[in-house]
Amino acid sequence: MKIFVNLVYHPVYTLGPGIRAGLWLQGCSIRCKNCISKHTWEKSPKYQVNINDIANIINSFPTDKLTISGGEPLDQAQQLIELLKRVRPTKSDILLYTGYVLENFIESNEKIWEDLKCLVDVIIDGPFIWGQDTDSIWKGSENQRMIIINPKLKNIYEEYMEKRKEKKLQFIEKDGELFLAGIPYQKDFEEIIKLSKKLSKNTF
Repeated sequence: MKIFVNLVYHPVYTLGPGIRAGLWLQGCSIRCKNCISKHTWEKSPKYQVNINDIANIINSFPTDKLTISGGEPLDQAQQLIELLKRVRPTKSDILLYTGYVLENFIESNEKIWEDLKCLVDVIIDGPFIWGQDTDSIWKGSENQRMIIINPKLKNIYEEYMEKRKEKKLQFIEKDGELFLAGIPYQKDFEEIIKLSKKLSKNTF
């Protein structure tokens, strides 16, 4: 089985508590206005990779923490489940970002949810809504929620939930491309896009 992947990387410092592995899936049907990750919207055969290969990479990273973003991960829910089954033995803190409202997704995908809820620990849900800026370090717009599934991580994530944005973002260079990891203030969005384009032109 194959899955569409934009980027897999370690270490990631800006998407969850602690030093983490990061997985960005490719393809998004939600397509929020002013999304900072428009480059992850389109699916293309060049992004398809074998699930076992990606699992092996993730399992090789020296961390038990994984953040999954996109794109929209739940657009590939079945493939994601198969991947998570392979990485769960080495990851005890799996954070999933989705633009779907969780209750709506569950209503249409009850069987998938039964499998998924055993494989993720925390979900941040809801679409990115331009105009609803937030100080919270973990979300892009005020409507988004943090849903803690694993009670063992409750204290860690409740503390993380209270953190304010520090204007710290992570630029990642891989294979001649520049990626941004982190969640900026909406008011800084345009300047960040300009900076990333400038860095990309000057560095590669």
